[in-house]
Amino acid sequence: MGMACFCVGVMPPLVFRLPVRFLLTLPLGLALGLGVGRGDPARAQVLLHLPLPNGELMRAQGLQLATDALRLAQFGQTEEALRRLQLAVAMVPNSSELLYVLGNVYLELGNSDQAVQVLQRARALAPQDGDVLYSLGAAYLRQGSYFAAAEALERAVTLQPDNPNAHFQLGNAYLMLDQWDPARQEYEKTLELDPAYWPAMNNLGLVDYEQGDLEAAIKRWERTLEINDAVAEPYLALATALYVRGDTQRAEELAAKAVRLDPSYARLEVLRENLWREKLLQDVQVLLRTQAVAKALQQAAVDQFNRQMGLAAE
Repeated sequence: MGMACFCVGVMPPLVFRLPVRFLLTLPLGLALGLGVGRGDPARAQVLLHLPLPNGELMRAQGLQLATDALRLAQFGQTEEALRRLQLAVAMVPNSSELLYVLGNVYLELGNSDQAVQVLQRARALAPQDGDVLYSLGAAYLRQGSYFAAAEALERAVTLQPDNPNAHFQLGNAYLMLDQWDPARQEYEKTLELDPAYWPAMNNLGLVDYEQGDLEAAIKRWERTLEINDAVAEPYLALATALYVRGDTQRAEELAAKAVRLDPSYARLEVLRENLWREKLLQDVQVLLRTQAVAKALQQAAVDQFNRQMGLAAE
């Protein structure tokens, strides 16, 4: 998801990783053969020719498939990565690491239901794995299961108290449950850990606005744009607050800039996906109907058409 301040577009990208501990579970000969160990190449070749128990061979093949899948995912070939990971999990069904990676691929593809199922299996195998709990919480958020998301993410931040992403997503879960003060605390903790984490500052503005503190929300969104002025959401949120305050000219200018940056932000369903709550959603609708925003949307459509024609001509 520009970064939407939820977990769809704004959430920091999910990281495909094959943990070090994952490789440490391989027999030494297999690790060398997969290119992850060090030592004499001739020795590695001899070890790979030793007879292997069938279970170890299946595990080695599954790990190799997972490694190949990660490379494919890094180059954007997510569908092919998914197929290889599904096969790897079939070969090594009790690997929490493989399930973790597969669940994250499902998340990248927008299949939150499958992601939840797979990550629940990973959690059952590794209940103290903070990475698994974080991804499971993110999957619950995308699914709309906010109580379950909060439970998983509360556990994740307990295990990883210095992980700003986990605190941010927990704040999102609380926001969707209208638990304003806990949400505020998690966003502030996120910024304490990473002062440049603009989605947390943006979402503090969402909390302020829903609690009726218009001036605080304006300051939050102005600060957000100081951190990152290349994303649409804080422009539109700030424009809405300014419009309500009566600063209509500046509001319309900022709203027009927002929809030029990302025309999808003119759609209420996109704003809901980015955790805009009822008060802000109600107020933005008047602004989106103004002539300035309509003109900006028309220009954005023309620009997009021209870009497509230019690409086609090439």
